[in-house]
Amino acid sequence: MAKERTAPVMEPLEGDKSQAQRLAELDYEKQAAQIEAGEEEKTYGVWGAIWRFLKALDEKKGHYVFKKKTYLILMLFTGWMGGHRYYQGRWKLGLLYTLFCWTGVPLALCVTDLLEIIPVKADEEGKVRL
Repeated sequence: MAKERTAPVMEPLEGDKSQAQRLAELDYEKQAAQIEAGEEEKTYGVWGAIWRFLKALDEKKGHYVFKKKTYLILMLFTGWMGGHRYYQGRWKLGLLYTLFCWTGVPLALCVTDLLEIIPVKADEEGKVRL
């Protein structure tokens, strides 16, 4: 008869790390080990389906190359309705910005886009790749 396997018991916490932080670190280590071994990383629980959906979207996403200065000017003047997204080549996202521009949500998203693009260094031609 095969010996029954049990899950390892977690050691008592050391230092000021919370249980949740330690579990998150262990999960990241597990996923990194699975990727390194050539296995598909797995996430279970409530967030598993959402995680798989976002991962599938990320795999389909291409890289967009555009001039940073033009992007910033478009974001300043037309960001609230998605002008910078059309310039970037993300037509579907630009359309969503345009459709919902009356709600103010695209304006908030424009601020997050700005925070995302500011630290990115442009190449010699002034282009960035996201």
